[in-house]
Amino acid sequence: MELLHDWDSVCSFKVRMALAEKGLAWTSHRVDLFAFEHLRPEFLALNPAGVLPVLRHGDVVLPESSTINAYLDEVFPPPSLTPAEPVERARMRNWVKLQDEVLYHAQRPASFQLLIKRRLGAMTPDAMAALVAGHPNPERARHFVTWATGPVDPAVVEEARQKIDGVLARLDGGLVDGREWLAGGMFSLAECAFAPFVDRLRRLGFDDLWAGRPRLAAWMARVATRPSYGAARAPAAELMRRAGVPATES
Repeated sequence: MELLHDWDSVCSFKVRMALAEKGLAWTSHRVDLFAFEHLRPEFLALNPAGVLPVLRHGDVVLPESSTINAYLDEVFPPPSLTPAEPVERARMRNWVKLQDEVLYHAQRPASFQLLIKRRLGAMTPDAMAALVAGHPNPERARHFVTWATGPVDPAVVEEARQKIDGVLARLDGGLVDGREWLAGGMFSLAECAFAPFVDRLRRLGFDDLWAGRPRLAAWMARVATRPSYGAARAPAAELMRRAGVPATES
């Protein structure tokens, strides 16, 4: 089993966490997003959308992190990451959908402004436009040009914060009645979906968004202390950081 991924990619983290929870061995093939290797013909032949990660399991080639995680949980032996009870299973799927459709897109502008922009340095909009001209998704190409170049735009960051806060409020509300996990009594694919954002939102400096939400803060701590979280998280040297944060800080 092979995973084409990059280390500081939230969707790649999500699949690495499921692999670790299932105790599965896999071979790493890094696709360097900052070298734009995801836009090379050989990668686009595997995933025409040009996004990470991609799983290769024998003759099976699967893109899309949530699809990959569901596949891993269905194909490989326990421990199961899917509740047996239908209502809890449906709840888990709705949480995964919320991460895919709302939180991922909510955090992207802030990640570009505060992390990705720093890594790409002084690249001009024209140079960036030329680099991403062949991107299969014109909207993503536009984001590289508008969000990843020039000075930080506080308005973009604040709008992202507000959208993220709305998702965190929903997560906090889902942890009522003593629930330890989002889908009830068990750690599930819902936690695998949100775990990368426990890491990413901390590095964005958004800790204040859960400071007044003790249930959410406790859930985040439970997720972050699982061995699979440490196994899935990028090595320190590969983590993007805000200006002023030492590269050695975990």
